[in-house]
Amino acid sequence: MHRQLQENLGLATDLLLHAQIGSVSHDGRYAIMRTAQAPEYFSGNMLVLDAPPGNDERERLEEDFARLIGTPPRMLHRSFAWPEAEGAVRDLDAYVSRGYEAAAFTVLAADRNAVRSLEVNEAVEVRLFNGDTERDWDDWLRMSLAEMPDPENEVSRRCVEFQRSAYRGLIERQWGNWWGAFIDGEMVGSLGLFFFGRIGRFQSIMTREDQRNKRVCRTLLMEVVKRAAAARDRLVIVADEQHHAIRLYESLGFTPQARIGSLCQPSLACQRQAD
Repeated sequence: MHRQLQENLGLATDLLLHAQIGSVSHDGRYAIMRTAQAPEYFSGNMLVLDAPPGNDERERLEEDFARLIGTPPRMLHRSFAWPEAEGAVRDLDAYVSRGYEAAAFTVLAADRNAVRSLEVNEAVEVRLFNGDTERDWDDWLRMSLAEMPDPENEVSRRCVEFQRSAYRGLIERQWGNWWGAFIDGEMVGSLGLFFFGRIGRFQSIMTREDQRNKRVCRTLLMEVVKRAAAARDRLVIVADEQHHAIRLYESLGFTPQARIGSLCQPSLACQRQAD
């Protein structure tokens, strides 16, 4: 793995996680993420660059994506990511004008002992998903679909169903666990936490829309850190730079460590689900 990718804890843990779900290979220029069983899963069929792309590289990148990942009718998207410099604002007009969505994500990290205690929602019960029933995962699927740009779209459903299956497979192989926040027995939030050596990586942190701004997310995060993080050196979250949740993570003691840039086409189908 290139040094730039190793040093970016968001991309490095993305690749480690995906190696357990699909496949990750390297060809000298890219890290190649493939998910053969789920070609519509755009964040699992992607080229990861070691540097930002230039506007004059679009045709070459698209040719390489076709060669290394796939082409229609099986592969209907193109997706790229790279480590982004602090404060950089890229001119990606050559891509955006061709229907790409450009996005940037902040990689936040915290030492376990640096996570602060804030006021919590006492009505929230935090527990592991129940492995003896489908209810928790069915509720998770409904919440996840509600976060998608087009929840009624069959492609959206297939992508979320694949994620559910992939996460459950990781848990069965003891890479981590999934936690839920419940009020009066109803799921109002959830997150995954997976471990790679002494690094813990959060996944898909969600709060049900009608329960936002009610301290559900902070309660869930604080309790999971207390009960599950053990002696891990670093805890990692990746968040869309346009999302208000970054302020919450920083208030808990997470600090920006790196950034990730991304391009995906078509834009409607390619809204990355950040942590």
